[in-house]
Amino acid sequence: MTPIWIMVIVAVLAIAQTIYYNHRGLRKVTYTRRFSRERAFEGEKVELVEVLSNDKLLPVPWVRVESRISGDLQFRRQENMGLSMDRFHKSLFYLGSFSRITRRHEITCLHRGYFDCTLASVVAGDLFGVAHDRADVTVDSRIFVYPAILKPEELPETALKWQGDVTVRRWILPDPILVTGIRAYRSGDPQKDVHWRATARTGSLQVKQRDYTVSPRALLVLNCQISDRQMGTALEPKDAEYVEGGVRICASLASWCIRSGVDVGFLTNGESALPDVDLNVPPRCSDAQLERILEALAVLKIRMTLDLHVLLDRQMETMSDMDILIVSAYWSDMLEERARKLRQLGNSVTWLKIGGGK
Repeated sequence: MTPIWIMVIVAVLAIAQTIYYNHRGLRKVTYTRRFSRERAFEGEKVELVEVLSNDKLLPVPWVRVESRISGDLQFRRQENMGLSMDRFHKSLFYLGSFSRITRRHEITCLHRGYFDCTLASVVAGDLFGVAHDRADVTVDSRIFVYPAILKPEELPETALKWQGDVTVRRWILPDPILVTGIRAYRSGDPQKDVHWRATARTGSLQVKQRDYTVSPRALLVLNCQISDRQMGTALEPKDAEYVEGGVRICASLASWCIRSGVDVGFLTNGESALPDVDLNVPPRCSDAQLERILEALAVLKIRMTLDLHVLLDRQMETMSDMDILIVSAYWSDMLEERARKLRQLGNSVTWLKIGGGK
């Protein structure tokens, strides 16, 4: 065979494989990706597991997987993996015929949040890097990163004092026998206190008013404003970090309440990153309740949706007989007025100062 014919055959094969990989490179190639856990805390390590399969006879010279992943998920450097400055994660693979590759990346969760890493771009190319076949895929890779739970010595003095007050109050229970009157039902009232005769007579739900001073229910209120004169909804990085400290305090106190058997709820004027996750969590006491609060804190965006005193006005009718802790960078005459009204409804109200507010 003459050299010319060899060159012709090589050229034909090169063109054929270019055409094939340009249109069929990803045929029977599948890609999946998942986190080893769906939930973690700040500072913990998780794995991102990638699986790439080729279910055909022809090998794929190279496959590149690209996706945007938040810088708050810190990768450990590994072979065949690159991470560009704009936070594009890239993995490079060679796939033989009927082969499967599993690759594990160790990730440190640097910051709380909800991270959706479901979109990825898969590119397969030919031997010469001339042709490529590209497809966008959706994979099951989401993770909630909860705020860190602080140790007691890391909590401010006001939080520790509030814990002590709640511990004492939760043992001052309502008198199960002495009923001092009847009042309208409020959200969170136990069913056993419903006065059925009064309900039938008035046509609206009525409950027995028992002789007691305090209730073993707690409510954590986080203010995403840095001052009552704040302009705009977003905060400067320094001010946002103050509120982030408040997020960790709320997570820590919620954990303590659940461990201590205290009903605890959460309320904030921030914004949810997920429409189906409600940031208004009524008081309950269970492991599932702690998950709900931590999930709300994970998806919380430090962005004010309305003034805190307006939020308290809207929720006032549902807030009674609670130990309320307002975690805020400031205190104002308007907040003091709302605190006075809340105390008149049988609540205790404590301000826990964060950051450098006045």
